[in-house]
Amino acid sequence: MPLFQESSSISPTPPPRYRAVDPLAVAGVVMGGLSILTFLDWWLAAIPLVGIGLGLRSRRRILDAPDVLTGLWLAKLGIWLSAALWLAGYGWLTFAEVSEVPFGYQHIEYETLQPDPAHPTQPIPQTALEMDDKKVFVQGYMQSRRQQTHIKEFILCPSSGSCPFCTPDPKPTEMIRVILGGDMETNYTTHLIGVAGRLKVNPDDPSGIPYAIEADILR
Repeated sequence: MPLFQESSSISPTPPPRYRAVDPLAVAGVVMGGLSILTFLDWWLAAIPLVGIGLGLRSRRRILDAPDVLTGLWLAKLGIWLSAALWLAGYGWLTFAEVSEVPFGYQHIEYETLQPDPAHPTQPIPQTALEMDDKKVFVQGYMQSRRQQTHIKEFILCPSSGSCPFCTPDPKPTEMIRVILGGDMETNYTTHLIGVAGRLKVNPDDPSGIPYAIEADILR
């Protein structure tokens, strides 16, 4: 009788099944990293929204097919990264706007001053007429001029005249005549500036520019 008895044959362990990393999870992480651009402007918040959407979609796909797809932690990372940078970016933009606009002034955009395409016979929109004599804050660029120093009056435009992609001749409603009050004066600059003062709306102004600001703050 043999001392040792051969054990019964053992079936080999099947190799682990390959699972692919869900490409949506990877795309979500990439968009999550790009979400830092939200700090630059409000409309860039679309980037983290896309990142969150991709992450949620990837999470669902992986949970529905765990034997085929992997990368659940990547999907969660994309969601949290997008959400965190979205909130942080919006918080920063809100803080920057609140701290930049002087207290008691309303921040306005050039779009508010433009004619309504639905009412071509109205050169000045009703929204602009309602802001006549209101204290406003607006940002823009000084229109190029010969006088470079000790400036008391200048034209503010939404874009820099030195920009090769900008319209060289802005429309009258895209210009604001800025009149510095008191002893205020400034020097010409190509940088973005902010002007706070009382807005005057006069469609019949002899200069052809319907908007003017009697400025008391210049930033």
